[in-house]
Amino acid sequence: MVKAVTRINPTQLINVSTYTNLQKAESDAEAARLCDQVNTEGVTSLARVCEQLGIPMLHHSSSYVFDGQKKETYTEEDETNPTCRYGRSKWYGERTLREETGKHIILRTDWLFSPHRDHYFRQLIENCKERNGKIQVVDNRFSPTPALDVARAIYGIVRQVDCNAEVWGTYHYNAMQPVNQDAFVQHVLEEAAKHDKKLEKALGNHDVELLPVDAPYIQNSALNCEKIMATFGIKQRSRGAGVVDVIEAIYGVKKKAPAPRPRKVAAVKTPEKQDGKKTARKNSKNTPRKKKPAAKAPRRGKRPARKAEAQKPSPSS
Repeated sequence: MVKAVTRINPTQLINVSTYTNLQKAESDAEAARLCDQVNTEGVTSLARVCEQLGIPMLHHSSSYVFDGQKKETYTEEDETNPTCRYGRSKWYGERTLREETGKHIILRTDWLFSPHRDHYFRQLIENCKERNGKIQVVDNRFSPTPALDVARAIYGIVRQVDCNAEVWGTYHYNAMQPVNQDAFVQHVLEEAAKHDKKLEKALGNHDVELLPVDAPYIQNSALNCEKIMATFGIKQRSRGAGVVDVIEAIYGVKKKAPAPRPRKVAAVKTPEKQDGKKTARKNSKNTPRKKKPAAKAPRRGKRPARKAEAQKPSPSS
């Protein structure tokens, strides 16, 4: 791994690799081993490489390092207490990163989604149609976040690190306005119904059954994002546009390209035109002037006609 990173020769290392199948990691031994390998051991190896090469490292972590018992959003200073295999693997990864290198940033996020990670949305839509509007959801509070917004946050952080900002530590980012899962489900289905007549009809009998929160899930995973705003100026965004993007991708809705704005072009004299007059003036000094044509004499009035003389006889006559 040291050779690979050395060959690439980065100025920073960003680790976004993670194992995220929470349920399988709880019930399957091989999945649990893979979860630990990716979320803990992999972070340890990368942290040691970064320390050896003197490279800052940004690591993507999770809100599941908390136990979910807090009613308010979690801050970076709150005590961690993971309750599932996935959460523990993420917490151990954070801990080993702090131990191995000082130049690190840990970015915790909540539930991420994108058009490339839409299984939850598809399954929700199909279940609603198959069960004629009746669905079951876990009664938890979270803050679903578009992955694109997290990418923007990461980009904003690494730009400042690249400018030698001393901003090492742990930060939180998720979408604004945490919601209960049933409210989020309602939002998703209403957006999908705009493109699906069968779903629109099923929503007429919409009924949500709230299920208890059992492991590996936690009651509350929403994060407080004041610190990342104060440090980097990164504001939270609404998740609404991200939900629309996923739904439109599922139904194959093509977005209209925005009409190009007319460009105003200021009239600027080219150097040739600007210098043209000066050049002409310079050349005029060296060029011989043409002589002006002589002025014509004013015309005189017509002379009076002479009287005709007597005609002499020709010699032949």
